Amino acid sequence: MIFSRRKILIISITILMTVLLSTIFGYSNTNFKPQYGITSDNVNLRKQANLDSSSIVKVIPTNTNLKIVGTIENFSIVQLPSNEVGLISSDYITISGDNLEDAKVYENFSKYYATVNENNTNLRGGPSTSFSSYGMLNAGTRLEIIGKIDDFLMAITEDNLVGMIREDLVTFFDITNQNDAQENNTDNENIETPSVDPTLELLSLINKTRNENGLLPLETYDLLQSTAKTKAKDMVENNYFSHTSPTYGSPFEMMKNAGVLYKTAGENIAGNPSVKDAFDSWMASDTHKYNILSNAYNYVGIGVEESDTYGYVIVIMFIGK
Repeated sequence: MIFSRRKILIISITILMTVLLSTIFGYSNTNFKPQYGITSDNVNLRKQANLDSSSIVKVIPTNTNLKIVGTIENFSIVQLPSNEVGLISSDYITISGDNLEDAKVYENFSKYYATVNENNTNLRGGPSTSFSSYGMLNAGTRLEIIGKIDDFLMAITEDNLVGMIREDLVTFFDITNQNDAQENNTDNENIETPSVDPTLELLSLINKTRNENGLLPLETYDLLQSTAKTKAKDMVENNYFSHTSPTYGSPFEMMKNAGVLYKTAGENIAGNPSVKDAFDSWMASDTHKYNILSNAYNYVGIGVEESDTYGYVIVIMFIGK
């Protein structure tokens, strides 16, 4: 097969993502492990990571139990027994306890990014509409997402406003869009299809690199493999390049609906006439490299489909069980 003037694209998305926008957002922990604590004095609960009086929501009394779910500079992002959330100066918290009685379960995961869908969207002080609004967000506002309670996500804005937003009011944001390779391949007029199976070639490249970095190899998983192949085929047949399929939804929805069980999950996609070049481009990007070298994953599914536009559309789905 001959390829000329091909577009080359790569994008990565994951529930466990590395820091690419840390120069904008204050929260920078990729794998924060929640802790339990107790306030050592009367202390302000804030909605924003600063000492301005306008950021104060209320005063929290001494000996209030709480769960610490993240940090921004010297502020701890906390959940209270009432499920109210906000920021407290870390100087006034003593690490103590191993649970938060009567509070709803907070699901922690490494951060990913999202954008707000509509104007006048509330960022609330807790996981329901009964909590007061910490601020109104406009469509396109970028957020860091670090966890969730029920169907509300713990979100942080670029100016470090912290609160909760309903899950259906945001869309996954491909943070690599501005850094992905998007170029015409004008120098490769006679690139032939590799003689080796491209799926096996890619799996070999992944595990060789993981071995060089002291990591265990990723194993293929039939159900995940078929899901990745279906996604790659869907991208080609429906002529789109995105993590969100018009047919199957997000990669996480697609895995779930296919019956794939996981604790952590991620996806890399690429459009490239060369599997090796696609892999090298991923390894040159911190976000893509994170997925390939993450010790949070132990299974992989790979889908490779021929494409008139790119040469190959390549989908890698990663999961950890």
